[in-house]
Amino acid sequence: MTITQMIQAGPARAVELFGKLAETGDGAVKTRERLFAELKEELELHARLEEQHLFPVLRKHKETKDLVTDAVNDNRQARALLAELERLPKDGDDFPKKLAELKRVFQQHVRDERKELLPAVRKALSDEEAQAIVDKVEAGRAEVEEAKRDEAEQRRAEARRVREAAEAVEQRARQTAEAVTRPARAVVETGTRAAANTADAVTRTAQPALERVEAFGAAAPSVAARTVNEASVAWAQWANRTTLATADAALEFARMNTPLHLAQLQGRVVGEAVRAWFDVSARLTQLSLRASEEMMRGGRRP
Repeated sequence: MTITQMIQAGPARAVELFGKLAETGDGAVKTRERLFAELKEELELHARLEEQHLFPVLRKHKETKDLVTDAVNDNRQARALLAELERLPKDGDDFPKKLAELKRVFQQHVRDERKELLPAVRKALSDEEAQAIVDKVEAGRAEVEEAKRDEAEQRRAEARRVREAAEAVEQRARQTAEAVTRPARAVVETGTRAAANTADAVTRTAQPALERVEAFGAAAPSVAARTVNEASVAWAQWANRTTLATADAALEFARMNTPLHLAQLQGRVVGEAVRAWFDVSARLTQLSLRASEEMMRGGRRP
């Protein structure tokens, strides 16, 4: 690239971004914010490279040093407008108006460089000086692009680290859940076996009493019917109590976080099953004894 090509081309990317911004509506806030950030970066880079590599050389030549002042003022005005635009809401009426003002300043700056600055540069600078400026400007742009690529790669690497960390946490969560589920299943199975054993024990305990009631049933059917009804109620209360205790234990598994907690929970499940067995067993025994006494009295209650 020659210095003529560099000045005539201008910041082509900025021209493209102005056009894209003009096509956005008030509802496209995120798109406007993204495009404006890119435009601001492009214009600031263009101004910085001019001030670092072009203007110092132009100040050394009397044919061009007066033009530098105007160019610097253009850059200063552009920066002020960019700052105002950055503060403005991107969905308001003021943003398009201020953006149009910035575009006019930018276009005037480009025209001045083409019509006034470029002829003066061709006249004042040697080919070697001009090419040195171009090389430095291109190197500056390349450095910025490389920094962008490095930053993008860092963001991708960070995203990978976050994703891998999330996957590791998810895997540990699954392992923890499995570690908790295994003992939890064991406790549920223990509670179920305890409930089944309790049912068998209650049945064995109640069977003699129920057989005695049945033996007297022919002589006092009302006593037998009443006793069986009360026994059924006792059975239902026992079943409900055992079921609720097991359900409460299952809910507590989700909050379990230590082996001690697991052992305590298992002890409560089994203990509640045993207490329920003793309670219903005592109730059925009382019913059978009362029924026997009523049978002896001919079916009459005391």
